[in-house]
Amino acid sequence: MLPIVAGIVSTLIQNNLPKVAQAVVDKGLDYVQEKTGVELKPDMNAEDITRLREEFMVEQANKNTADARAMQIAALINGNGISRSFVYVLATFWSLVAASYIFMITMVTIPTDNVRFADTVLGFILATVVATILNFFFGSSAGSKAKQDTIESKK
Repeated sequence: MLPIVAGIVSTLIQNNLPKVAQAVVDKGLDYVQEKTGVELKPDMNAEDITRLREEFMVEQANKNTADARAMQIAALINGNGISRSFVYVLATFWSLVAASYIFMITMVTIPTDNVRFADTVLGFILATVVATILNFFFGSSAGSKAKQDTIESKK
């Protein structure tokens, strides 16, 4: 490994970017710079590290969404009845649970001892489950915004 690459890898690891460091080792410095749009150097400042982290996280999120969609398409094409409908049944189930819980929490009086628990469950359902289902079927607004920002910056 070249000394400059070793310096860059150690900087990335020190700044809690081990996956980026692994990508530099596996695929090369030029590949990572091209993918992220950030010039990698051994003495990167905090702004470069933050920009690199954001670019890498957007790339990972887009890759995860693409992998999930590819898996679903493969299940639709090659799967049997259960595997074809599993994601839709799961999404319907959690959507019904979320809707019924929201209805229940607004219509039923909750004892004061359990208010925090009800708020926690409601936050979990709304923030995690429903957002994940919507992201899977309709895409991520964060990814769309990053894509639009990238397109506008290249103009």
